[in-house]
Amino acid sequence: MNGINLPRGRTTDALIAFIFVTAVLQLVTVIAATAKPYGFIPAYVLFGAWRTSPVATVLSPIVSQFLLSNVFSTLFNAILLLIVGRYIERSIGPVGLIATFVAGAYGGALARLALTPGSFLVTADASAGLFALVGAYLMLYGVPYVLPVPRQYGRMGQIAALAVIWLIIQIAFMLASGVIEFSLSVVNPLGGLLMGMLVARPLLRLRYRKA
Repeated sequence: MNGINLPRGRTTDALIAFIFVTAVLQLVTVIAATAKPYGFIPAYVLFGAWRTSPVATVLSPIVSQFLLSNVFSTLFNAILLLIVGRYIERSIGPVGLIATFVAGAYGGALARLALTPGSFLVTADASAGLFALVGAYLMLYGVPYVLPVPRQYGRMGQIAALAVIWLIIQIAFMLASGVIEFSLSVVNPLGGLLMGMLVARPLLRLRYRKA
């Protein structure tokens, strides 16, 4: 991953465009307020939303990936998607890319539901889906050498070390801002990361089995 000569990825580019279009639309306050309730909220599921609105509840993790949190988050996610998404698309194809992104959305939702079931905060960005693509990239390509992780522990150890470094940085930012919130900032993306790691190699085998 050099960030300069990236592989081509039409599906990646289309996903980025869709994220941007939905973000721009949600700059209109009325649209944002209308869309927000359709995002994933663990407490609503815990209190039985799946009984009263089963379709909306099942789809809420995917809807959440396209809800606007803030402009900075959208720009960061787009850059991350541009880099890792194209490599993932080259490895496991357009279908594999979308499957990984969707799996990450549900991985983040399941992690929030399991670890922070009482949270009333709505998932409102693509961090889980994008971290799934990061997890898939790390499983398929390894940790880039520019990242400061110990190399003697194998790929899984390197990924774990990278996750710990990221967690420390997240906690530092939370302490600096005075807002301590783990469900969205930590649990959701880590759930996506783990899901991406789980599905990467099976999707790779599936693609080349069909080839």
